[in-house]
Amino acid sequence: MITTDSRQHLPQRCSGSWPGAPIRALAALFLLSLGCQPAAESPPAGSAPAATPGAPAPGSDLTPLAAGFHQLFIHDECTGAFPPQPDTCLHEQLHEQSFTFGGEAGTLYDVTLRVRGIFEPTTIEGGETPDPEHPYFKVGGDVGTGDWSYWHIEVSDPSQRYFLNHYAEVSHVIHREDFEATIRVAGGAEVAVRVVDGNDRQIDNGKEGPDRMQVIEGVVDEPLPGQMLRLDVVAVEAR
Repeated sequence: MITTDSRQHLPQRCSGSWPGAPIRALAALFLLSLGCQPAAESPPAGSAPAATPGAPAPGSDLTPLAAGFHQLFIHDECTGAFPPQPDTCLHEQLHEQSFTFGGEAGTLYDVTLRVRGIFEPTTIEGGETPDPEHPYFKVGGDVGTGDWSYWHIEVSDPSQRYFLNHYAEVSHVIHREDFEATIRVAGGAEVAVRVVDGNDRQIDNGKEGPDRMQVIEGVVDEPLPGQMLRLDVVAVEAR
């Protein structure tokens, strides 16, 4: 009995290399006519590995990773009058916006934000003041005046709170600030931007006074009652 090796009907993989695209194409046709499949070519030496799916390409713009920060606006509105202190108003004691930061897990990013605020003072005990020209920006520390609104950003990884309205003393005054601050955020971290007040009233920007009726140009062009915060992303850099 004559047996037939079934492998002869399978295409064979042949090795070899031919320089030049036209010669390689002719060689491939020749090998196929013999029942061979040309061996796959190796990538050129020194070529970059394929990018990880979902990871920013090297040298690309990283600001989209911080999209949750960009143009974020919180308005702590007045909900009613408070006659015993006519330059204040009643309000909700918590406002918050939260999101998940983009990027790769295990990678740290320095995020530079433009911070514009119209808010009352609070006092933060301890912590660091990275920019002496903007002492109202505090990294870490504890709230020393819990019955005054404290505006802050909280990051889960690396765990930290960044306070935006620290002042040496508290008083019935509205501050208008416009500054840049850099915070550190890990890829995939949870971020919350919030204002918390220990009581139900706040200093009201909508009242008459030399420090009142202020606006954030290009964002709020008419004075609004209450207090407010606007954030914009300036830059994002991987460490």
